[in-house]
Amino acid sequence: MRSSVPQILKTIMSCGLLLVVGCSKFSADYGKTSGNSAYTSINGYGTFRAAIKNAGFSDREMNRLTDRLKKNTDLVVWAPQNTTPLNTEAVAWIDSWLTQPNRTLIYISPDSGSEVEYWTTTMALAPAEKRMEYRRRAATSQTQRRQNRFKNRKPPSYDWFTISELSQPETIKGVAGPWAPNAAKTFNTNTEVTGTIALPATPLEYEVSTALSPKDETTNVLLETNKSTAYVAKVTSNKWNGSQIFVISSGSLLSNFGLTQRPNQLLADKIIQAAASAKNSSLRAGFLNNNGTPLTVSDASNGAPVPSGMEFLTVWPISLLTMHGIFLGFVICLMLLPIFGRPRRILNVNSANFGHHLDAVASLMNRVGGERYARTKISEYMKRVRGETAGPWILNEAPTNAVQPAQNLRPRRLSDKAASEVNAGETQQAKSQPNATETPEPPMSSEGKSARETSQPDGKKLE
Repeated sequence: MRSSVPQILKTIMSCGLLLVVGCSKFSADYGKTSGNSAYTSINGYGTFRAAIKNAGFSDREMNRLTDRLKKNTDLVVWAPQNTTPLNTEAVAWIDSWLTQPNRTLIYISPDSGSEVEYWTTTMALAPAEKRMEYRRRAATSQTQRRQNRFKNRKPPSYDWFTISELSQPETIKGVAGPWAPNAAKTFNTNTEVTGTIALPATPLEYEVSTALSPKDETTNVLLETNKSTAYVAKVTSNKWNGSQIFVISSGSLLSNFGLTQRPNQLLADKIIQAAASAKNSSLRAGFLNNNGTPLTVSDASNGAPVPSGMEFLTVWPISLLTMHGIFLGFVICLMLLPIFGRPRRILNVNSANFGHHLDAVASLMNRVGGERYARTKISEYMKRVRGETAGPWILNEAPTNAVQPAQNLRPRRLSDKAASEVNAGETQQAKSQPNATETPEPPMSSEGKSARETSQPDGKKLE
């Protein structure tokens, strides 16, 4: 019954990962320790980070290396996303950080990921109609992994340890070392181990070797294969005050998919326990997740800090102007606030409508009081153009002289010469006969007719 427990646990976690990731929304982003992909990707380290937090560590990102981080960080998880080495200034900062008492550095070397093993493992759990798709994706991932081996991807090495690439990937068939599971410690180099503890599924691509400066650093192999390939090691130094480095040559051992396997879970538990036992209080962890870009190192010099850039706005006496400027801007915002809101609907006036012209002319005539003048012009038009002699628009008695409007729109300050020209133009216009074809308005009612018949053009009633 005990031998089936790891297999059941592996099946349950694989099913859960399959349900979360799925086939259509598959994510294989490598090496992320924060963000959504750190937990949804099979190659992320979100599960390992959650395990560190559950052990009592407070976590934070290390996007910039400062003196404050050097004093307030006990554990650093360094997980590069690619094989680009870290810049020299950042490496010197880490070396100085290791001189602090009881520090722990966990270095996770990048590899090609666990995409092939994911499709191979979940193929048996997939529906029958999707197994062919899983088999195709597994073959594609295997081809991509083989192509990546031909690229010049030399793993980075530092003064504390060396990461070497194997001639060909090695499948773990046996484990030895101080951290090896009890069921896997006894093995023969000529026979495979078939114990109760399963072995990691992802093959090894790199191994950990001794430090570049063995006089100062000491490398202790914690886990190795039956072919003496070290993949987990511990580095200590006489210059460090109880600090230590744990080097994992394959990042797939601690990835989200890797932690679905029992031996990798035991490895993560061993690393976290060793980091927690190095310091009894104030467990603070930082995650260094560089992607090839150099990290900024803040080196504070002695003396008072000198403001620069926007910091000048907070220094006296400029800070006094800054406060007043902020208050003035707030008042301006309140002043402009009432004009905000929905736009007003403005009536769209079409200038091409001829009815507007008629309304404008009628309005002008109404303003100057020229009703009699208008009726005279209409009567004259009906007589000359239409040839009518009687009707509602025909005045009974034509005026002897042209009726002028009640009010003259001509400016009073015109010169005598300009006034004579205007009078001559009006006289010539009155003699001309327009060729208009307008139709008269409908006839007035009987009451209006009787009132019109008993009235004179000048507005006086007939006796």
